[in-house]
Amino acid sequence: MSPFVRYALMRILLFFLVALLGYAVGMRELLLVVFALVVSALLSYLVLGGPRRALVERLEQRTAARHERAAAREAAGRRSGRVSAAERDAAAEDADDDAQRRPR
Repeated sequence: MSPFVRYALMRILLFFLVALLGYAVGMRELLLVVFALVVSALLSYLVLGGPRRALVERLEQRTAARHERAAAREAAGRRSGRVSAAERDAAAEDADDDAQRRPR
């Protein structure tokens, strides 16, 4: 199971358990919802540290892999002599800027 799904399900379960506890002691309507939100948020911070760390590690791995793929594509484009759209745009902006700064 994905760390995101696991963490989200644990947060939802914790919310409903706290809401059930609040309902059992007589809370109703808005007070019950606010109580469940606040207490479940605090408890999730204290109790769900492991799953949260697993989620963060997975996100960091995916981000690093995405950056590596982008760098590899950029390097391959440079080797082949192709210029990316971003590089063309940057060159055009530089040329416009240079043209505006030239004394007339």
